[in-house]
Amino acid sequence: MGRSLVRDGEGGQGADSDFVAGFLLCIKTKRDKARTWHGGAGLKISRGLVVFLCVWVFASALGAAQDDLKVDSDHDGLSDAREQALLEKFLPRFQVSRGDCAVKPALFAEGLAKPTVVGRDGTIYGQVTPRVSTKAGEALIEVHFYDLWSVDCGRMGHPLDAEHVSVLLSAKNMESPTEDWRALYWFAAAHEATVCDASQIAVAKVLGADEHGATVWLSAGKHGAFLSESICRQGCGGDRCYGMTPLAVERVLNLGEPGAAMYGAVWVNSSEWPLAVKMQTDFSVAAIARLEQGGGVPVESNAAHGSVKGTIYVANSVVNGMGTSGENTGAALNTANDKTANALATADGNTEGALIKSAKATTGALKRSTKGVGKFLHLSKDKKAEDEPPQ
Repeated sequence: MGRSLVRDGEGGQGADSDFVAGFLLCIKTKRDKARTWHGGAGLKISRGLVVFLCVWVFASALGAAQDDLKVDSDHDGLSDAREQALLEKFLPRFQVSRGDCAVKPALFAEGLAKPTVVGRDGTIYGQVTPRVSTKAGEALIEVHFYDLWSVDCGRMGHPLDAEHVSVLLSAKNMESPTEDWRALYWFAAAHEATVCDASQIAVAKVLGADEHGATVWLSAGKHGAFLSESICRQGCGGDRCYGMTPLAVERVLNLGEPGAAMYGAVWVNSSEWPLAVKMQTDFSVAAIARLEQGGGVPVESNAAHGSVKGTIYVANSVVNGMGTSGENTGAALNTANDKTANALATADGNTEGALIKSAKATTGALKRSTKGVGKFLHLSKDKKAEDEPPQ
């Protein structure tokens, strides 16, 4: 799967340059069998001095690297390096529609309050947050992966579309190496905070995704996330997963935490999308309890409004059916159009004549009926008597 890679942090490039320079200098010194090394302009440097300089450069590079490991840009207690390592280890295996109208998740400009698309290149953003465990000897970290789109071009679409998937990780302690962290639960968001909320939660082992990223299907146009392809078709949000292909992730960038943005992601708090509210925990006690009762298979994390969802689902099925048959229906209507027009034209003349005849017949019938009713009620006789002069 094509994925990017870690973008260098500040200071990292300088440390790497020092390391390379020191390495080349040491190689040069080792290969030189003479007691001196001749530099430019006839400068002579003793081999002992070169070795000393080599050790000094290595020590400086090592110190810089250790400093980089301690940098915590978002002030959450986890170093940037640790967060990036976990983001890359558990990066989901996104499946997207080949014909998605928004193409791929987008990269946004740094430092702007308004979300501004730089390119639709498959960038995934992340967030890594330590959580408190109720179990002794267990550390928890919640990792979010945000696929941010330039547009929701599905039914009832809108500009900008913030979607996400998350995972709850566990290890013995926060200092545990990256390889020791295991996924406990996965969460996939779909139409959050709407009546059609179809977000799901599942046990990582059930998905076969406790040591790496889960496979996640993103619906075409709407970009709702689903932990199985079949679930994608069951929601009431008009989701469809068709023509799916693995997403080639260009890069994974850490958003940081609310109030401590990384990579200039100040647009997180923009009112143009609900991204900031998605940075809260996805693993409530109630949701996990429901999941465990169901055997760990994917379940909806929000089961409210079930009857309403069912009604909307049926409506969407009808609309989808109409959309699917739209071309066939259109062709049938076009084919029948001329015949129908001719038939209507023919029927128009026949109907007009029939209506005239019917009107005449109805008028005569009404007259006869009136006379009959009058006779029955003795109205005709009384009327005639009224017209006669008094005797």
